[in-house]
Amino acid sequence: MSALAPWALVPQWFGSLLFERATARYLPFDHEITAVLRAAKRSPLQLDAAPEHRRDALDAFVSEFYARGLFTLDMLLDADVLELDPPHGYLAGPLVTHLEVNAVCNLSCIHCFAGELPRKERALDLAELSVLFADLARIGALRLALSGGEPLMRRDLYELVDLAIHQGIRTSITTNGLLIDEHHVRELARRDVLWLSVSLDGATRETNDSIRGAGVYDGVLDRIALLRGRVPFSLAMTVTSTNAHEARAFGALARSVGASGAVLRPLYPTGLAATRLDLVPSFAQYRAAVAALNEGAELDGCGFTSAEPYGPEARDRSSANVVTNLGCGAGTTLAAISSSGVVSPCSFLGPAFDGPSVRTTPFAKIWADAHPFARLRSDDALDRFDGGCRARALAHSGDAFARDPWLAAPADRALDPLVTLRARRSL
Repeated sequence: MSALAPWALVPQWFGSLLFERATARYLPFDHEITAVLRAAKRSPLQLDAAPEHRRDALDAFVSEFYARGLFTLDMLLDADVLELDPPHGYLAGPLVTHLEVNAVCNLSCIHCFAGELPRKERALDLAELSVLFADLARIGALRLALSGGEPLMRRDLYELVDLAIHQGIRTSITTNGLLIDEHHVRELARRDVLWLSVSLDGATRETNDSIRGAGVYDGVLDRIALLRGRVPFSLAMTVTSTNAHEARAFGALARSVGASGAVLRPLYPTGLAATRLDLVPSFAQYRAAVAALNEGAELDGCGFTSAEPYGPEARDRSSANVVTNLGCGAGTTLAAISSSGVVSPCSFLGPAFDGPSVRTTPFAKIWADAHPFARLRSDDALDRFDGGCRARALAHSGDAFARDPWLAAPADRALDPLVTLRARRSL
């Protein structure tokens, strides 16, 4: 395989997405600019090749992105251009693919989204994963989030990661941290992993261990000390009704142990949490937790990456919307694959939304044609859905197309423009 370019251009029905491999970010462009970029793959970029009304914008674009390595010294596009016939109305592939690498864990967290573990299923082997990753790369699905179970329990984990890297897929790993040792630190340090996320569900021993088990808090802090200065990592807290008040202290803890960021993810009512709805935070609790974390970082003036927004109000209003999904990425910007290869629009939606397995059907065909995906992209589904998270709607009302309870209050609904403004289905 030839060396990968720093960018990849992925054709889409609206034009294209440019994928920046260094940051794993996708940037959307329309047909006119896509044509200019494609031409620059063959011959040096000419600003006068762009439509006259777009030349100023293209000049500004080139000024910024030349410095980011999109063009060579002689102004050729330094990107791998994927050759595919994009479908109309939805992306050629997900922006993020979540992959369970196993269905076993060394913990028994009371809120585990993966449900009861271990599950008796045969995980995809390296040969099967190699085929899967090639399929993902072919359709421009270039971000892969690895979870489990506990990924560090998979003996060939780093061979798996290498297969993804070989295909140009940027990979992240989520771990509970208890198995981190010198071997894992060395293997992680050798690889360009997008990020390593270590889970800890509270700023205090009492809060965390009431959820994740006795001794886990001290064990995780002991293990992540090995990462400091050697492998970048973030500390991630699943926000529950019992730990939301510790968000600011959690940020301080993350800074003190050398983490590069603190991430707050709300607990979704799925897996074991479906039987512990008392732990699911309200929107007000999650919103207050994010605000407290951000305030703490701002007051400390440390430039610490403080939060990854998951709530409706936290979406960047200036961000481009490349699909119509009303805030739920299931089947439109993301997909999930179980350890045995079953593909679903989102693992939080449960078996009713499972599609075929990649053992029987190529991922690209599942993404394009499988019933759960087509169902979530349909006009009827969008007409019935008010926005937010379908998994919360499903747990609250039994209907994945009902109103997300986080958006039930008028004050909350007003925070999210996607709820009140529906994008047009065609351009």
